[in-house]
Amino acid sequence: MTDAGVPARGDRWPRAVGYGLLAEVLTVLTIIAIVMAYRFLFARGLSDADYAAFGMLTGKTIGTVGGTLFTFLLARLLMPRLTRHFVEHGLVVAVAAIAFSVGGSLAGHKGLPDGYLLASLLKLGAGALAGVLYSRSTSRNRNVV
Repeated sequence: MTDAGVPARGDRWPRAVGYGLLAEVLTVLTIIAIVMAYRFLFARGLSDADYAAFGMLTGKTIGTVGGTLFTFLLARLLMPRLTRHFVEHGLVVAVAAIAFSVGGSLAGHKGLPDGYLLASLLKLGAGALAGVLYSRSTSRNRNVV
């Protein structure tokens, strides 16, 4: 039973989709921030080709590593709002992040650059891991009286 002012915690599917979108937005903003800092603070005066090459490398690296970390962190952030289906919600965060990533790439690049399969698999693993870790900590805490 819950207080009248506190909604029952349970499934948060729309929120999981929103967290997946946020994970992807944070990944893109991180890539932009790194590329801009490189261009205007650390490596001024290079050619456009040099900046483009750095941008591609940064996008590939941060897109994979950062996308995985943001997916895990945001899926983990969702977990305390749930009472069940932890792994499934983590996977929804990951699938939403992947969908926004692939959609953005298809719109912007007119295709999928190398590494999208690996990045997508890592995001799925990160979302599932967030759910597994939280469900284990929750089940341990429920046994403590």
